[in-house]
Amino acid sequence: MIDVVCHVAIADDWEMSRGFGEYEVATRGVPLEPGGYVRATVPERVDAVVAERFGDLSIPLLRIDLSVAGLEAAGVRVEWVDGDPRVHGAIPMDPEVVLAEVPIPMGRRT
Repeated sequence: MIDVVCHVAIADDWEMSRGFGEYEVATRGVPLEPGGYVRATVPERVDAVVAERFGDLSIPLLRIDLSVAGLEAAGVRVEWVDGDPRVHGAIPMDPEVVLAEVPIPMGRRT
């Protein structure tokens, strides 16, 4: 079982969500509704996701490491589809859920 999944967030989106206590962005430019779920990946695929989906951006990005157990304890289901995790609900800004917020250097985007 995988304990940690990662979400790539636009830093401004992540920071603005702090005041609400939860993050409701499915992926780049798509809110949780109608996006349906927060896109996530396994740690070893973060670089590939950044290159594929965010490589054209020149704004700050964050790698958000999420505890699967923390999400589920908060009532947020994590579903696996074709090897990729889907986070079905808003991400609580809780230290039991959000394990790390790591800036993604510009040089890792291509």
